[in-house]
Amino acid sequence: MTTDLGHWRDHPERWPELAAAEARQAVLRLLLRDRRDADAAFLRYLLDQEIRSHEDGWGYDDSLGLAVLLLHECGEADDVWQLSEAKYTSFDTSSGLDAFLLFPAGVAATLEHVEHSDHPDRDEVAADLREHLAHDPDLDRDLAARRAGLREYYSA
Repeated sequence: MTTDLGHWRDHPERWPELAAAEARQAVLRLLLRDRRDADAAFLRYLLDQEIRSHEDGWGYDDSLGLAVLLLHECGEADDVWQLSEAKYTSFDTSSGLDAFLLFPAGVAATLEHVEHSDHPDRDEVAADLREHLAHDPDLDRDLAARRAGLREYYSA
């Protein structure tokens, strides 16, 4: 497997080669050092693969957390749906992923996006986001520091 991000970035036809967990993990580590907003589609694909790999078993792997963090950092409110799916894939993923990651565009913009959406999960996700905010009212103020802390964790 190549470690050249250029090999993967603009070539979706190659992405299925990352079906193996080890290959995905290696690419996610590369993206941690060189993530670009233009990588959002690639990151959505990688996160989908991580979600699928966590559906069939117990446990939580840091590759899921890293994929969630990297997509969260792209800052697109519409990613809330996939980020929520990742968090609630299983009991273990629910426990392993921090709730701040459900607010990719910041608290207000993400919540507004969800509440004005016609997505079938709108009510459930909106209630979940509001519940997280009720338990963590300083979440918006601390978002950047929390992201930085997770980046530091994954960079170690």
